[in-house]
Amino acid sequence: MKSNNLREVIGVVKLKTVKITAALLSTVLLLGACGSPEPDSSEKPDSTEKASTELKEVELTWHYPLVQQQSDQQLIEDEVNKITKEKINATVKLLPIDIGNYGQKLNTVAAAREDIDLIWTGYLFNYEQNARKGAFLPIDDLLAQYAPNLMKDVPEYVWDGLRIDGEIHAIPNMQLNFSQNGLLILKDLVDKYNIDVSKIKTFEDIEPVLEIIKQNEPDMIPYGGFGGDYYPYINNYWSVGPYSYVKRDDSSHTIVADLPEKDAVLELYRKWQLNGYFLKDAALAKQNDYLSKGKIAVNPTNTLKPGVESDAKTLNGGLDVVAVPISEVSTNGWPNTSDTAIGRYSKNPERAMMFLELLNSDKELYNLLSYGIDGKHYEKVNDNQIKVKAESGYNPNIGWVFGNTFNGYVRDDQPADMNELIKKENENATVNPYGAFRFNSDPVKTELANIKAVQDEFDKGLYTGSFDLDKVLPEYKSRLEKAGKSIVVNEVKKQFDAWLTANGMKK
Repeated sequence: MKSNNLREVIGVVKLKTVKITAALLSTVLLLGACGSPEPDSSEKPDSTEKASTELKEVELTWHYPLVQQQSDQQLIEDEVNKITKEKINATVKLLPIDIGNYGQKLNTVAAAREDIDLIWTGYLFNYEQNARKGAFLPIDDLLAQYAPNLMKDVPEYVWDGLRIDGEIHAIPNMQLNFSQNGLLILKDLVDKYNIDVSKIKTFEDIEPVLEIIKQNEPDMIPYGGFGGDYYPYINNYWSVGPYSYVKRDDSSHTIVADLPEKDAVLELYRKWQLNGYFLKDAALAKQNDYLSKGKIAVNPTNTLKPGVESDAKTLNGGLDVVAVPISEVSTNGWPNTSDTAIGRYSKNPERAMMFLELLNSDKELYNLLSYGIDGKHYEKVNDNQIKVKAESGYNPNIGWVFGNTFNGYVRDDQPADMNELIKKENENATVNPYGAFRFNSDPVKTELANIKAVQDEFDKGLYTGSFDLDKVLPEYKSRLEKAGKSIVVNEVKKQFDAWLTANGMKK
């Protein structure tokens, strides 16, 4: 979809560093405007080399979530606009919304058809659902014309994951895009008991360690995972929808709904609860109350990433941990947990796309939004690392909202080469061959809501071993079935089969 907003020509504005695309330059010339030629691509432009075009100054608006309001927010906006005014002749009105109210607020914005230019979309404001509802502008043509570098830099499988019914509706905020199951063990316990972590290859292999902790550390909780989203039983499957999995080595692409591995893990959890490896009241407790005091010996994670040790140290009351991988590195494609879309009713979609091109390529702009001003909000340790200043007036800690995280600094307590390590893992991860399949849940919304109600009632107890499985597991499965599990799985199968056929994968 293309707009003619840029055909309103008012004045001559000099812009630095932005190369005029052939299509835009042709439009301006047809209107009789004057423009200086682009610098030779083989030479670096200096301060005397300027690209000029006739662009009307516009103000863009940007909604995104924020954990806590920042006292220096206006200062940051002013500094951002110095960059954007010079480079694309636009200013940006930053409109952060409290993270707890973001989804509700954006639903209101979308329903009112407000002319917001830029919208963060992800796990708080679902990309797929809102793209189908028409909240976002299809941007394939805008991408090709105004963001060629961005289009080139993003891997094709990521664009595939962003396509909804054949169209792209958002820009990915590039970041860690793989998962690896693992266990985080307190280092002082590893050293104290001479634990050979190289022998821990599977989830079940941690059991002897838990027994050592149980016998010798009465003040410690051997195993954490208080009913959280850690599901080691799907390591050998690709997820394609709710309760819908395909075995990784299955060339027939057959969906399986009931995994025997899941029952085995629930039985293991029950055993661990009876053996005293879980906190007795884990199903009712808040894990962070114990984790933050360094009271959990072993904790599971599905994001075993470079630098995870420093993140876990902060969460574990300042205690060092040892990270132990127990699965391969893989990716389900692009999960759409953090993207930036252009609003359907934006009055300046071309300039919004030019801004997204700039945001994802200009490191100064990205780091300004993510960390603030050098010397005021952080100190540079070296060219790549910074030390954030506490209570400085700006520390949003949401770099994953603002664009390509690989353009950002890393904290001084993280590996200096963390961004490169994560990029390497992204590139080497085994890619889900079905990652571009996007299940449309609209036909089974009622069933999914009913299923969630059952899960909310049972799951935390099941995943902490708190229930007698002989009594509870049959009831759980029966309740899921009554809620509509088979209806949902059949809908996934129908859509998945059509997708396989359309992509030439159906035998």
